[in-house]
Amino acid sequence: MVLLICFLIILASDGIAKFFLGKATETKHYFEEKELNILMNRSDLDGLKKIEGTIYVTGHKHPDSDTVGSCIAYAALLRKLGYNAVPVLLGPINNESAFILEAAGLNMPEIMDDASGLNIFLVDHCEYIQSAKGIKNANIIGIIDHHGDRSVTTANPLIYDARPIGSAATIVWLRYRNYGIEPDRQNAIVLMGAILSDTKNLHSKTATFADREAIKVLSKLGGISDVDAFYQEMHKRLLSYEGKSDEEIFFTDYKEYEIGGKKFAVGNIRTHDEESAKDLIRRMRTTMLQTLPSTGMDMSFALISVIEDDVSVTYLVPSHDVAEEILKIAFGEKATFDGKSYKLEPYASRKTTFLPAITDVLKSQQKE
Repeated sequence: MVLLICFLIILASDGIAKFFLGKATETKHYFEEKELNILMNRSDLDGLKKIEGTIYVTGHKHPDSDTVGSCIAYAALLRKLGYNAVPVLLGPINNESAFILEAAGLNMPEIMDDASGLNIFLVDHCEYIQSAKGIKNANIIGIIDHHGDRSVTTANPLIYDARPIGSAATIVWLRYRNYGIEPDRQNAIVLMGAILSDTKNLHSKTATFADREAIKVLSKLGGISDVDAFYQEMHKRLLSYEGKSDEEIFFTDYKEYEIGGKKFAVGNIRTHDEESAKDLIRRMRTTMLQTLPSTGMDMSFALISVIEDDVSVTYLVPSHDVAEEILKIAFGEKATFDGKSYKLEPYASRKTTFLPAITDVLKSQQKE
């Protein structure tokens, strides 16, 4: 009996040893595979080693928080990997972005006047009309975007990472992960703020699982314990137009497009309630018509939205009769027209609701 017990103990010990040896082998294999994946992901940057001079990372004109956070954090990632990268902007920032930078303890990046002859990495856009002066004469080496494929083309191979998710900043965070690097506190905060802004605190229809996971991780890295309170302060700053002219309000979140042979601009404006929205409708109609000659656009639109408590509405405002006719064709059966704007409920996203509808109309008119 004693011999049998000893034999069983030996067998058990041998089994336990093999079990732990197997687990150790699996763990080693896991870390080897992880390291291999990181090296393979980083290999898409190998071409940057041949580039001479600084790499400038920039978003679109009239920068929003996604553009600001993405260019800052991606330039920081490239620097961590040994590249000479600098974030730049194409215009002043809004009050929301200023709050995010203040919370992160960062200064606003410098403004670039002309991209001609420079090494440029684009984030949060891929259209010449939305980009820097001289962009067609720049060396575009990469694009990170979450919009549709647009007009930017290059003769040379480039890094191109476009995904249908809520924020360009989320793609930047995914690239941090893929390269095996963790954002520091400052970059975690600007990325978090960018994602919260573009996804409306993750309530937007464009928000994805990746955006939600990014917020979980980045809020911890940034030391932000109450994400909702942080967003509410962002939201408060965004709705503050104190000291801004009507023109500055229109250009706060403004983008230009060229579709179907027509150039048009769309300004996103958020406000507290429908009373203030109606006041802005009147003011923006005047402002848009006055600014058309200086922008070179054929038409402009303002999307004035109220998303507060149980109210979710967007007023689609045309610059003049031609723009109004476009809205009538695109939204006449879905929205209510009051003589000045089309009222669309619930809230209409510029990216997923407005642009696809306008694109269809302009392309169909071009064929006629």
